Amino acid sequence: MSKLDQRLSILEQEAPEFLFDYYEPSLYSFSIAPGRTDTLSVTSTAYAVRALLEYPVEERPVILPTRNIIQALIDSDWRENDLYDVSLLTLVILRLDPDLSIVASLEDTTIQKFVRLLTLVLSGRPQRRRGEQQQFSAYISYLCCSVYVTLQSVTKRNPETGQLQLGVLNSDVLDDNSNVDDDNNNNTTTSSSFWMNLTVAVSRSAETSFNELCRQLAYRAAGDYSGSFDIIKLVYSLLSYVKSTESLRGTAGTTERVLPGQGISTDDGKEEVIKMNTRLVKTALKAFFDEQDRTTGLWDRGQPIYKSFRRQGRNVGNAYVFGIDALGSLLELLPPEDFRPYLSNLDHALEWLESNQDVQIIADYCDPETGQCFGKSLRGWSSPFLSPPTGPIAWATAQSVTCLARMRRIVRQLLHNDVLEEFRGKKTDGPDSKAWNRLLDSDVGTPGSSSCRTIKSILEERVILPFSESVTAPSVGAAYSTILFGSPGTAKTTITEAVAESLGWDFVVIDTSVFLEDGLSNIASRIRYVFTRLMALRYCVILFDEIEEFCLDREAPGITMQSRMLTTAMLTAINDLRRTKQSVFFLATNRLRAFDSAIIRPGRFDIQLFVGTPNLEARVTLLDQAFSTITTIPDETKEEAKITYKKFLESHWTKDAMFMNYLEGKQFATSVANIVSKGRSLDDDELNRILSQQAAVMTARGQVREEYIAQMDLSRL
Repeated sequence: MSKLDQRLSILEQEAPEFLFDYYEPSLYSFSIAPGRTDTLSVTSTAYAVRALLEYPVEERPVILPTRNIIQALIDSDWRENDLYDVSLLTLVILRLDPDLSIVASLEDTTIQKFVRLLTLVLSGRPQRRRGEQQQFSAYISYLCCSVYVTLQSVTKRNPETGQLQLGVLNSDVLDDNSNVDDDNNNNTTTSSSFWMNLTVAVSRSAETSFNELCRQLAYRAAGDYSGSFDIIKLVYSLLSYVKSTESLRGTAGTTERVLPGQGISTDDGKEEVIKMNTRLVKTALKAFFDEQDRTTGLWDRGQPIYKSFRRQGRNVGNAYVFGIDALGSLLELLPPEDFRPYLSNLDHALEWLESNQDVQIIADYCDPETGQCFGKSLRGWSSPFLSPPTGPIAWATAQSVTCLARMRRIVRQLLHNDVLEEFRGKKTDGPDSKAWNRLLDSDVGTPGSSSCRTIKSILEERVILPFSESVTAPSVGAAYSTILFGSPGTAKTTITEAVAESLGWDFVVIDTSVFLEDGLSNIASRIRYVFTRLMALRYCVILFDEIEEFCLDREAPGITMQSRMLTTAMLTAINDLRRTKQSVFFLATNRLRAFDSAIIRPGRFDIQLFVGTPNLEARVTLLDQAFSTITTIPDETKEEAKITYKKFLESHWTKDAMFMNYLEGKQFATSVANIVSKGRSLDDDELNRILSQQAAVMTARGQVREEYIAQMDLSRL
């Protein structure tokens, strides 16, 4: 899998740039033959924009002029009877402008054209009465289904008026353009009917695609390859089924309105529960890959995009679905783990992309003596169904770039999952700030000084906020690597795990046992192996916990040659991991002074933070928590106790109070809460008695306390 990722990386490095060989700046579009047209190509532009949207903004070769492209697409010469172009154009506009704020800012005539596009797409919904003989091909039906689902996701109610909105567009813009034929040939002219028709359209897509998917699997099982089984019908029925069924999860409705629930109601008023048949999906996916031609890496051309077309002496290869586009759509929609059994199939498809990349020169001038031509080069791919070959073309290149981006994302995710499982990491389900909010804060720097800050504020500023949008292009000040140092029991592991949960990233801990797994004699090779595996992780928080023995100061007296070599190996490994900029990592230690100076210098670790015991405000929070379990204490008594408690801690902070770790501080707060609950007076004598008992068994005593004080000012921001 690592080799597959490397090959994808090589091919993908320049692939997005290929698309700009076809870009027409004056038209805000992409065309098949750049410089030789004065009209916008809807198909080429839509697929090229879709491909570029696969990449984060910072990874795109050129920033797309989004508003101009949307304006140009809507005002282009699309035909109302061409549902292929209409659905494709509508879908790419919705992807470029998810909340339709750009569309809403355009001229009224342009908005009305966009609304007309929506209405035309809705008119192409599957119809029950047609059964197997639907009006449009499986490919066009899938594009329409994608529009329906996207429209559903951006539909909301105006919190002030209760009116339905499409993004930022009020639903009343649909009133004059919402004539949609339903199965009974009735016309509707109100926006509320438009939204109901939209929901029914998704439901019909789910129903008809399910039926067609079952038919195609039955034809294949029966060996009916003579005309009934069609691989393109199968794959796009699968895609429509998955997309529409996922969209219907958690909805229910009547003929009057759509409500939260478990399904969508049928015509007789009964509720139909919509559930994904995962076994059917996996069977269909297997059938798709089993039909792959292992020699070419592609699939039969199957059903054309238009169910009928005329040759008229022209090249009609582009009337058929490009198999690479079908594969790319599957890679976008299905979970990464679904593709694990088919890595060899992905490899065959990649082989086709590698061996069929083409370059064509559009000559502006050719030297008659040498025959050498000068001009613009076109790089990319063309569909194998084009005969004779035409050289690279925009829409096929865009579909190939899209597939490459999605294939690499799938392979990377599978690699990530493998590494996480190998090192017993923890997966997250998305950002969750609960653990971060519960985390008690501590001071960084000398308490009371102007430079004193809290560790939570620093990590929010340098890690959580900068990486909240992107790991490869974070905002200014982002820290990819951090050293957390301090006394034992100061929750360094808890802090890093809370960072991971707040970001919504996975979390993995690498400790000494991981490096010793292959034995003492193989530590150096094990270090290389572990870090190579860790470099496959993306959007992950990695904690190196107590690994001082592999980072010892090489200048320290008595250090062995083996220790020096291990430190050198670790230096290189940490440097390489930092350069990947795919994850964030922390190093937690109780002994910062033991580290080699080259390990902790800026460049390998962006910041180093002293992790102390809970600060004064956190101590009051501990008392609050202790009070929360006791219901017999009046609120006024609690507030008075907290004031007394805080003043006492302030007066004894540098002597004893600040050295209590989390567990000791919690025990102290609990003792105080118990005294208050018994109605006893909370005075200095009582508090001094409890503190004296606590200090006698406190972890930070003697040299430990001296080390604590010495480390307080070693933070580097």
